[in-house]
Amino acid sequence: MEEIKLTAERRDGVGKGVARKLRADGRIPGVIYGPETDSFPVSINTKNFAALLRSQGGTGKLIDLAVDGEDTPRKVIVRELQRDPVTGAFEHVDLYQVSMKKKLNMTARIHLVGTPEGVKLGGILQHVVRELDIACLPMDIPDRIELDVSKLEIGDSIHVSDIEVDKVDVLTNPTRTVVTVVPPTVIKVAEEIAAAEGEEAEAAEGEAVEGEAAPAEGEGEAKKEEGGEQK
Repeated sequence: MEEIKLTAERRDGVGKGVARKLRADGRIPGVIYGPETDSFPVSINTKNFAALLRSQGGTGKLIDLAVDGEDTPRKVIVRELQRDPVTGAFEHVDLYQVSMKKKLNMTARIHLVGTPEGVKLGGILQHVVRELDIACLPMDIPDRIELDVSKLEIGDSIHVSDIEVDKVDVLTNPTRTVVTVVPPTVIKVAEEIAAAEGEEAEAAEGEAVEGEAAPAEGEGEAKKEEGGEQK
């Protein structure tokens, strides 16, 4: 997997006041913890962290974190990221230092590849499950799970049990449907309803025109009588 690097600084102070000052200075307060380390507070450059998230598309990535004063980077993942509910600004980040010999429970994004044959014939592709729960060693965390759907015909499906990823245990219920190609029945029904409504509208308009053109029974005779009285 791609190597991701980030730097952090140890911080002495804790509490809301210290956190506010750090955020005002363009840094995110955080903490490092894990099974093989004592927890301690750090801070990270906000711009660098935001750039990492944009480039990697998520938080479930293995990061080489260089902490000031240490010779060897720590292998960490973002376990929790707190944001301001209004502005979306970063409030706090929890960094979990992993053990390289123990499997992690993670989620992996599913990326569909290809255009199904059924879609080319008018079918509709439904992507039901977009992430899988997985367990793997830190070095085996996949950037994403690619799923080839090009051979799916109308009525075909791919279930979790059909997906195999090297060095990864898939934990999601194997009976769940990941993708399926369904017949375009919904579209056909919508078109039929629209056509029926159009026919009803045309019929109603035709009746209205005929009603205006043909005088009501006795109306013509009444007008003749009125004309005769005027003479």
